[in-house]
Amino acid sequence: MNSPSTSTTFFLAIVGSLLLTGCQGSGTTLNFDPRALTANATHTITASTDDLTILVEPFQDARPQHTKLGLRTHLWGGVTHFNAWNGNISEGMANMAIDYLQQQHWQASRGMKAQANENSVSDVILTGTILSLQANAKSGFGFTDITVDMRVRFEAKNTKDGSSVRMVLGANGSDSVAAFAPTDVERLFNLVAKDLYKQLFRDLVVQDKAFHLQSQSGS
Repeated sequence: MNSPSTSTTFFLAIVGSLLLTGCQGSGTTLNFDPRALTANATHTITASTDDLTILVEPFQDARPQHTKLGLRTHLWGGVTHFNAWNGNISEGMANMAIDYLQQQHWQASRGMKAQANENSVSDVILTGTILSLQANAKSGFGFTDITVDMRVRFEAKNTKDGSSVRMVLGANGSDSVAAFAPTDVERLFNLVAKDLYKQLFRDLVVQDKAFHLQSQSGS
């Protein structure tokens, strides 16, 4: 006779847990520290690149709100705001670019904007302008849908001849989890950023210590 009561209590405990998970959040902020994911190198540019050096400057942020990344809406009200790198989005995106490049065996280092106006010892100066960058999550009954979207204008300036390669690239991704954890957003952010940087070098070729688009290289 105790079995139905026990089952009901157990069911209500599960429901209560799901409702609590879905309803948490009252304007609090979660801060992320995304980093490029370590993986096997996929460096596909076939020209000799061993001596090519890349200086990565802090990115520019063209978004209306520089310190906001997105938010999570909770079941039946409440929000949790997302941020990254303590609001230093420009520096964080540049650091991710360096991490990715170094993992792919490029000689990449951090630079400051002032160095671009001086005689740089690097062969290429890479800059980026963040046009859009969002990470959002929406919680329902027993699930949370996560989306990440980014769009960046890149410029690779060749110091040897002053020429530049410019591209506007975008990447996005989505995921759905039953039990939400902040690391779910961070992981998806990493994957989307990695895809963005992979696109950057997909159509590049190195000639005479300079980047060129394959379609314009004449090779």
